[in-house]
Amino acid sequence: MAVGGRVTGRLGYGNGYSDGRSYAGINEEIMYVSIGMGIIIAILICIALCYIARENCKNKREYYITA
Repeated sequence: MAVGGRVTGRLGYGNGYSDGRSYAGINEEIMYVSIGMGIIIAILICIALCYIARENCKNKREYYITA
């Protein structure tokens, strides 16, 4: 007969999953969200660079027109 506060195989915390796969869905979701955020950040950087290049070309054109 077991005499301790613990039952064999249980550590007293967690949600009952013993195969170590309780966070598999959460990790996969975090991975997809991270990839999505990276893609969005890359798109925003490209838009900003295109805007800066457009402004530079616009300023050069105005300089040649007024000169």
